[in-house]
Amino acid sequence: MRMKIQIQIQVISLPRAAALRRHASAQIKAALLRFPDIVESVSVQLSDITGPDRGGVDKLCRTVIRFRHSALWLIEELGSDMHQVIDRAANRVQECVSRQASCRPT
Repeated sequence: MRMKIQIQIQVISLPRAAALRRHASAQIKAALLRFPDIVESVSVQLSDITGPDRGGVDKLCRTVIRFRHSALWLIEELGSDMHQVIDRAANRVQECVSRQASCRPT
């Protein structure tokens, strides 16, 4: 039986919040597809840390992974393009969860 992973996505101070939320959700779901039994929940916060009027490397994707065995992992990615930041964070989520899966006792 596959367990359902809770995914929460919060967008702060960014335009096109609905599109970013959809993109982040799709990327995180794809990253966790092979590991539904070890992850309990994922919380993603997308924000523009300097505000909407300034450019630069100020887009932050903060991801917290809660594993079923009570461990928590925090992954942060920063960049100038939020879609790329989300993609990099999702790749790191997949790597992190894969490592946890390979270290699990059988």
